[in-house]
Amino acid sequence: MDSFRRIGMGIFLMFLVVSGLKAQDFRLGWQLGGSLTQVDGDNLSGYNKFGPHVGLFVERSIGKLSLRPEFLFTVKGAKNYVNPDNIQNPLKSAFYYAEVPLFLNYRQKKWQAELGGSFGVLIWAYNRDNTGRYTTTASYNRLEWAGHLGASYFVRTDLGVYVRYSYSLDCVDGGNCGKLFTSPKLRPGYFHNVVSFGLRGYFNT
Repeated sequence: MDSFRRIGMGIFLMFLVVSGLKAQDFRLGWQLGGSLTQVDGDNLSGYNKFGPHVGLFVERSIGKLSLRPEFLFTVKGAKNYVNPDNIQNPLKSAFYYAEVPLFLNYRQKKWQAELGGSFGVLIWAYNRDNTGRYTTTASYNRLEWAGHLGASYFVRTDLGVYVRYSYSLDCVDGGNCGKLFTSPKLRPGYFHNVVSFGLRGYFNT
């Protein structure tokens, strides 16, 4: 129930921001895309799991800089193509998150560089192996912190394409995490490793 309260609070705050700042120089929009994901630390290597994401955002521009909070529903996870007969490790894991990223952007003509961070609330998680599918939500932290680095290209004034790289700043499985600035392969715990891409459109230009 706590996770749903946080999601509801995030939606409520987003609508407060939109309604309170609508008359000012803000741009409202939507984004739709997909992610190639893996979970570092689970012994299933490769960006084999595809997950969609969809959401809304508010963007405020100040010269070449802009600030953009987003509200996204996104699916992360991992998938194993190497050894499907090994039931000791899951063949597939999936994590359903409600995320609130905040980006600082720098635009140069039609290109834009993007840097940000986010917190996400885990709604549901499951593993699937040769024994079937089973829910694993309780095995993971309900809150994830992540860092993001990306770029956008504006096809039109009201439409752009983007790509971004995201990584968990803390382990998501409640394990004993190693220090942040060490090699991910040397840190205990599970970490989301995500490459995303998609379309971003504006309701008002």
